[in-house]
Amino acid sequence: MKIKFLLSLLFVVGMISTSIAQSVSFGPRVGATFSKLSLSDGEDDEMEDELKYNPGLQFGAVANFTVSELVSIQPELLFIQKGFKMGDSDAYIKGKSNYIEVPVLAKVSFGSEQVKGFVTGGPTAGYLVSGRSSIKFGDNEVNTDYEFEDEDNRMEFGASFGVGLAYGLGAGALNLDVRYGFGLTNLYEVESGESKSKNRVLGVSVAYLFGK
Repeated sequence: MKIKFLLSLLFVVGMISTSIAQSVSFGPRVGATFSKLSLSDGEDDEMEDELKYNPGLQFGAVANFTVSELVSIQPELLFIQKGFKMGDSDAYIKGKSNYIEVPVLAKVSFGSEQVKGFVTGGPTAGYLVSGRSSIKFGDNEVNTDYEFEDEDNRMEFGASFGVGLAYGLGAGALNLDVRYGFGLTNLYEVESGESKSKNRVLGVSVAYLFGK
């Protein structure tokens, strides 16, 4: 049901954007993520200094609806990996979560016809579809797939902000994006004194948008 919600959200945004758009471009996106957890309001907050960024992947589809010379609306449908790591190469605990995510971004572009800079910002909605935790000590490593419980909050709402460059190439434009995303919802229900956990993700990606 949550996946249907995300697809319905994407459809509604697309229909509204199409009705006001001067032009439309679309294409694929692929890139990397570097993610960790933010801990707050609990006894374990000091552990945040020990948390490290865990690399992952992102890929999906992008549509861009131009509404003026400077401003466009850019909904996306992405598979994106988030997670955390604690420890070093010999002994660690790490988690990797696989989300289906729909960012709906406002994009402000500036520059020449050939090369443009841009800034993006807007809300995101995602759903945790699967994940895996890994524990390593010495030569021994144990990997376990996530088994979700009732207290897990698999639906995530957040925000994304970024900057980038677009270079006109062939039938469209090559876009390089650097973004920072942060979850606004807690990853699971907590009791008094327990830390709230939220995702923090740095993403670097390339997209090619057909149409100018």
